[in-house]
Amino acid sequence: SSPGSTALLAVPPASASPARRRPSRRRPAPPARAPMSNSSRFTVKFVGNTTTEGHTTYTVKVSNPDGDTWNIHKRYREIRELHEELRVRLGDVLPAVPGKRLFGNQDPVFILSRQEALQQYLHSVLQIEGAVRQQALKDFLGGPTPVGERNQARQYEQILDHMQAKLLNLALPPAPLDETEIAQRLKKYGQAMRLHVLSQPVDPIHLRAPGFDAEPVALCQSNGEQLEALKSPAPSSDRQLLNDLLDGVKEVLHPKQPLANKDRLIVPFPSTS
Repeated sequence: SSPGSTALLAVPPASASPARRRPSRRRPAPPARAPMSNSSRFTVKFVGNTTTEGHTTYTVKVSNPDGDTWNIHKRYREIRELHEELRVRLGDVLPAVPGKRLFGNQDPVFILSRQEALQQYLHSVLQIEGAVRQQALKDFLGGPTPVGERNQARQYEQILDHMQAKLLNLALPPAPLDETEIAQRLKKYGQAMRLHVLSQPVDPIHLRAPGFDAEPVALCQSNGEQLEALKSPAPSSDRQLLNDLLDGVKEVLHPKQPLANKDRLIVPFPSTS
């Protein structure tokens, strides 16, 4: 360009300008699936055991995801039968069940160790996905008691506790009574006697036989004479009384007829020659 001329800058058309990129809208990734927690599973806890006639029964407390709890009573044989049924459906995923023991299975130490092993076994079974949907496990675990039956059972237990509280426990030693309690009991029993016994009318027929309301009952003539004869002393002297006693003693010591034949009582020894 010549000097003094104005320089013109070439402006590119709008179409030639670089296009602006729009921010891309990405869909948020779905939240990761949290593993199933213990609160959404069934749980079991062995709370005790009883041994009757050589068989041990375990008490198991079961809790469902809704928070309901109930107790079931199972023997080792029933848990092993459950294992055999679940093995058909679950296969090798199922943990090993504690083994049998033919001798010494009533030992308290062994029963406690088996109880812990069975609890670990059932806990492992409940951790398997889909195990709870098996009908055999559903039947084994059972279910919570309905509300109506639960209230009825609670009322029944309250009635039993109330009756047992009123019963006298003869196994306990009798407690000593203080003077205040003795006075209260005597007053209570006296009021009961006056109210229920002494205030009742008495039938005169019950008083007639013993002679409470009249003269004593008269004896018959022969009995009366014998009674009067016993009251009066015998008209004999002491000498005659002693002679009669001695005669009776002699008759006993020397009876006229022997009590036994002495020849038959004494048996001679056989000859030794």
